Amino acid sequence: MRKLLLLLIFILPLTIFSQDEYLANLPISGGVSEIGVSPSEKIWIATKAGNTYYTDKIGDLWHFGPLGTKDPLSISSRGIFERVSFFSEDILMISGFIHGENSNQDFVLRSTDKGITWNKVKFGKSSWIDAFYINESGKAWMSGNSQLIYYTDNNGETWKSFDKAGNENALRFNTIHFAKDEKTGLFGSFWNVLYKTTDNCGTWERLPTPLDQKKYKRLSKEHRPDIRKIRIFGDYYIINQQGNIFYTKSDNINWIELPNISDFETTSDESIYLIDKDLKIDLRDSEFVSIWKSDKELSSTPSAINTKNKSLFVFTYGEIYKINKTDFIVSKLMTNEVPIREPYLKVNYRGEEIGFDGTTVLRFDKNRTGWYRYMELPVNVSNAVIFDNQVVIADNYLDKRFVVNIDEQKISEYELPKSLFNLSANNIDKFSIEIGSQGCFHSDRQFREYRLKNNSFKLYKKGKGFLSKMDKEINPQLLNDIVNEIDNSRFKKLTVNDLEISKKDLDNFKDFIGKEEQKIKKKGFDRFDFENYYTFPGENTDFTFYKNVADRFDSIPDVVINQVFNTGYGNWSTTSVWRKITIVFKNGEVLTIENSDDKPNYLYTPWIINFNGLIIKSNSLKLGEFINELTNGDLYSDVSKEKNYAIYKVSDFLYKQSLNKK
Repeated sequence: MRKLLLLLIFILPLTIFSQDEYLANLPISGGVSEIGVSPSEKIWIATKAGNTYYTDKIGDLWHFGPLGTKDPLSISSRGIFERVSFFSEDILMISGFIHGENSNQDFVLRSTDKGITWNKVKFGKSSWIDAFYINESGKAWMSGNSQLIYYTDNNGETWKSFDKAGNENALRFNTIHFAKDEKTGLFGSFWNVLYKTTDNCGTWERLPTPLDQKKYKRLSKEHRPDIRKIRIFGDYYIINQQGNIFYTKSDNINWIELPNISDFETTSDESIYLIDKDLKIDLRDSEFVSIWKSDKELSSTPSAINTKNKSLFVFTYGEIYKINKTDFIVSKLMTNEVPIREPYLKVNYRGEEIGFDGTTVLRFDKNRTGWYRYMELPVNVSNAVIFDNQVVIADNYLDKRFVVNIDEQKISEYELPKSLFNLSANNIDKFSIEIGSQGCFHSDRQFREYRLKNNSFKLYKKGKGFLSKMDKEINPQLLNDIVNEIDNSRFKKLTVNDLEISKKDLDNFKDFIGKEEQKIKKKGFDRFDFENYYTFPGENTDFTFYKNVADRFDSIPDVVINQVFNTGYGNWSTTSVWRKITIVFKNGEVLTIENSDDKPNYLYTPWIINFNGLIIKSNSLKLGEFINELTNGDLYSDVSKEKNYAIYKVSDFLYKQSLNKK
């Protein structure tokens, strides 16, 4: 095997563990949408899988709560926990969709001893509690699918019910917030309804939403215009509707968009923390004037946020933050109550297994029969392999590689050799093509294999009716072209010229877009169709944008072309479908070329290449063309090899980018 080129340009900084190397990452099971913070800043989370976790303060170890299980694959029979909330340091409450022994859902769980023991407290008619707000004087309001509003003024010990807001039917609230006067409250629904009360739910006034005021355009009537969060601070209201953030003066509702903001939360002194889309923090006072901005940013998009003692707390599954004008503290969620789990990604280095879990390098302690954290890397590891007795890792995007020096606990940037393959010395012995799918209740695989015989690849095995258009005898040069293109494409970037789009192709595309627009307008809606490769954001899509992209197609930057064909659709279904070519060389080395996206990109890019454990991503259109030629066009669907589809993928990518910038 060829030696890789080691670039000793710079050494990246690392974290080296000491006495805490046996601490495990907290294995959280279930989604988290809200976090609870006590007056002394204890932090609790409750998950949709019915589990609880807590820490006494940021930076301390995490513990498994008394409700739930330590098994990350287990789902509690208690139901769905939406949130854990603090009335005081001692009194906590969990609400959501909680099941009783008789399948009743008319209670919350309440603790008066800091979460050690929990009791059921009935609140009224059975309901999935979607919206909840608690203030610092022990009052709380909540509502759910019963549509009633439940209220407590004694720390959740007892509850009473208020009638539906505005006496409306089918009105389910998603968010609640009250002002300091404990009488003025805002209630936002799942479907574009915003109510205000000034007498604690006695009377109601319906307020216009941003959608009502046409401050943004819903792309489809099929999309739910939900109000995801509403807050009151000073003389202002702030709202998240369908992911769009707006604010307004409270005495004159005129929503103003904040296009660069992704989330927000108010404080006890009516200041407000804004999270920018670049994940930096902006703190504003009650007059909405910025008083502090962070230099640092969050590592990833928050799952849940809260405020306490004028600080912002941010939860991202792997980390918890405490942020204010003087602090930007980040702490991993570590626990000593379970061992470090067996790493999924491992390599055998000098007879020892080395594991990788996210950014952590793991080693195995034979005396303690457990894994321990050995190094912390500056990149998340998605691939690790031994090349020429060295540990080589790749980042999430498979475009940056490093060699890990285990002995010295250092990493250096790494570049692959110019050529991974030497076909003159190590020719291809056999190859196979397969399509497979696997889901909850099925597994299917169709297979076709060729073996080298008399300087030609002869059909050796075939599935019934599979790739019937493919020749029974294949010229070895075509397989060599595929291997060489894999080698060469690593050093090339796509350009718009590689698509070989003609003026006729562009004219046909504009005609196609016009017909699609008319079809959608005739239906009056645009419902998502999983089977249709050509999908649009909704019936209110700006179809002219797609046509304009065609008019300027030759000027599209190379960076956009590479992004389009380097991005897979992903896997949204419980069923996985794959298309794979396996090439076996004379010396036994194995090369696989695979795509498993639910909806293929043009020519099934990007391909995931695996050569003896080294994983590379290729968006080479030439590679896709060679594979199409190999199978006589039988492996691809008709749509995925159309020039029209290539133009659509570029246009759709640019349109969705434009939407995200608004």
